[in-house]
Amino acid sequence: MLTFNVNEVWVCWMSKAEEVAEMWGMEMRKGYTKLAVLMFLNKNALTGYKIMKEIEDETFGFWKLTSGGVYPVLKELEEKGYIKGWWKAKGERRKKIYEITDEGKQMLETALYRQQQMEETIGKLFRQFAQEVLGTKLPSPPPARFKLLPFGKNLEGKPLEEQIRILKSFRTHMRQTIKLIDKKLQKLEGLE
Repeated sequence: MLTFNVNEVWVCWMSKAEEVAEMWGMEMRKGYTKLAVLMFLNKNALTGYKIMKEIEDETFGFWKLTSGGVYPVLKELEEKGYIKGWWKAKGERRKKIYEITDEGKQMLETALYRQQQMEETIGKLFRQFAQEVLGTKLPSPPPARFKLLPFGKNLEGKPLEEQIRILKSFRTHMRQTIKLIDKKLQKLEGLE
């Protein structure tokens, strides 16, 4: 007779599902690397390391590029003429600095426009499926999670009063989000 613990099977399945979902997330982020590189180079000329650091900082560590992920992209973008790089010596060390070209700016504009179209279309689809599959009604339009980043460059150069206003507003949004999470947790914990 074969016996098994249903809870252990459920946890094992959920772990596998979470693992696969994380893998899908990594694949999606890989697809956005070219766009992210162009966006950051559109602001400033940067080294590959600095690009990785900026992306990690701006996403609170959600997106951590590796050198194996960013340098092949930089090479490809440079070969296609979207960026150009030059070597700069600093003492005994050399760093390659990259900047976006005019062709890269045109590509970025086109890609951002297409991304916006895709986000609107897929966002609508995700909201519909979330309601059908999860029984959850997502707000329309979906919340811009990573627009909520008031730190770092988003505050630079702004007057003190505006920085305080932005941070207080962010804190209010975070408190509302925490309340929603607490409600969901209470509901789930009540099902145990």
